[in-house]
Amino acid sequence: MCLCYTQRVMTNANDELAELPLFPLNLVLFPGMPLPLHIFEERYKAMIGDCLRNNAPFGVSLIRSGQEVGSPADPHRTGTTARVLRSELLEEGRMNILTKGERRYEIIEITQEEPHVAALVKLLDEPLGDDFNGITPELAEEYTKLISGLTTLSGGYMSEVSIPEDPVELSYMIAANLDAPTPLRQELLEVPTAADRLNRLIPLLRRRNHALQEEIERRNPFRGPRLN
Repeated sequence: MCLCYTQRVMTNANDELAELPLFPLNLVLFPGMPLPLHIFEERYKAMIGDCLRNNAPFGVSLIRSGQEVGSPADPHRTGTTARVLRSELLEEGRMNILTKGERRYEIIEITQEEPHVAALVKLLDEPLGDDFNGITPELAEEYTKLISGLTTLSGGYMSEVSIPEDPVELSYMIAANLDAPTPLRQELLEVPTAADRLNRLIPLLRRRNHALQEEIERRNPFRGPRLN
């Protein structure tokens, strides 16, 4: 299988570059998002073992083509670094790990294909955007509805929803909690500024909240007319 980005790209001297082992997966990881993984392939046992010993991150990229298991997969160019928070060693060297997304990156060059993919990446900044005017009341209200609805569906109760003051953090929290198709999640990850991402998220958030409310009403056994 041919991997993309094999030609070295000239970069600005101020670019923050890093060499990362990559874990191509059929999902999109956003900064701040938790990601539990079960590690069973030999190549990833070794890769995660190195990350644990060195307290180093690895990259999670959505697979463009190929499979999670077996031959090297072709990753999308934009991904997110992940750091292991907790690990549990199982039989035969398998592991359960809990990771958390940290920073977006852009693949500059694939530097290794075997036993696992590795790449030279540019770590991306998180600009607010020139047209950012603050978190609007509408956005705060829709986000509150989202978290409250998700909590209700899971059988929990939340008296108050904490809204992040950081618009970058808020944009990723909304994106992570939306039940959106994987290609759309990748598009949201690639949006360059928080303002643009939040503007794209508002209509998606409205639709998700409408669907959540319908699901809550459908599951409510006391909805509709009552006899007493």
